[in-house]
Amino acid sequence: MRNEWMEIFSQEGYRFCKVKPEETGVFYKYYEEGFHLVMFIDGTNGYLPVMGQLQVMQERVQELFYHPVGRLQDFPEGFPVYHVELLTILLTDQVENAKQLCAEGKNIWIYDQNSKQLMIYENQPGDFWGLKNRIEQMDVQQNRQTSAPAAAKRSIMQLPFVTGLIVIANILVYIILSFGGATEDAFYMASRGAMYPEFLTINHQWWRLLTAIFLHFGVAHLMNNMVIFCCVGSRLEKYIGHWKMAVVYFAAGIGGGLLSYIMMLLSGNYAVSGGASGAVFGVIGGLLWVVIYHRGKLEGMTTKGILIMIVLSLYFGFTSIGVDNWCHVGGMLCGFLATLILYHGKRQKY
Repeated sequence: MRNEWMEIFSQEGYRFCKVKPEETGVFYKYYEEGFHLVMFIDGTNGYLPVMGQLQVMQERVQELFYHPVGRLQDFPEGFPVYHVELLTILLTDQVENAKQLCAEGKNIWIYDQNSKQLMIYENQPGDFWGLKNRIEQMDVQQNRQTSAPAAAKRSIMQLPFVTGLIVIANILVYIILSFGGATEDAFYMASRGAMYPEFLTINHQWWRLLTAIFLHFGVAHLMNNMVIFCCVGSRLEKYIGHWKMAVVYFAAGIGGGLLSYIMMLLSGNYAVSGGASGAVFGVIGGLLWVVIYHRGKLEGMTTKGILIMIVLSLYFGFTSIGVDNWCHVGGMLCGFLATLILYHGKRQKY
């Protein structure tokens, strides 16, 4: 059993009882002729029971402590236990599998080992005798004790699959292009797949709406997009899943490029365009919908906060030179709509 969890329950007056399987332990605390029980399942090594197994484990633990006419070890003769309240905590990095257990079972919390966050779904108890706040305090203390370099390394290594793959792809494309010419040269970038209206209108090279997403004009352009994408992409992918994340990202990138193309045709102001910013704005738009779906608040994010970030980002773009603002607007709208269509998860309590 992990030391930080042992410390939490010990400070709250719980005692520990080892049960089978070995990944499972029970913390128990006596109160007025009854017990508060927390069955803790450490699934970080890949172990996670199926629904039937979990129900049997819960029933056996309750039977172990329910003794209205008997006695328990370490307690006086005739000690009665009339009430048993049980909570199950799943410590896991397989959140998607654990979600199914929450959907079908009762009194189950998930602790996401990757994000170090407690996840409580709408059909589960919002608290268990003050444990929710105590666990969240542990998260804050762990974050404070983690050094900045270690935290950065952990963040990079623990990026969700699709988010990490997209970041790697953008970096590799930039490195390859850097060996062939100047990435800040518009003519060079256009020759390598950036978007320019006449290539689409005359040559029908619509594939440029896709390739342009991976082309960045200089290392600063690349780094700015990837840093923001790591922050927002890792969160969105956790909520909506891998393949949906890929759909949102590319729908936003292509949609943003398409709106940029249309606005260039209407205005007559043609420019070579490229970069992942339209897709990144789409991911932010996706996060906006997820937060709205969860009644305007989710894991420290609020609808108001995301809207303020979007407004400020767009304002900065429209007051700057050389920014493809319509790509940002189109990407954000496409990302929002794509997530609205794809995401229908269970609402959570925090």
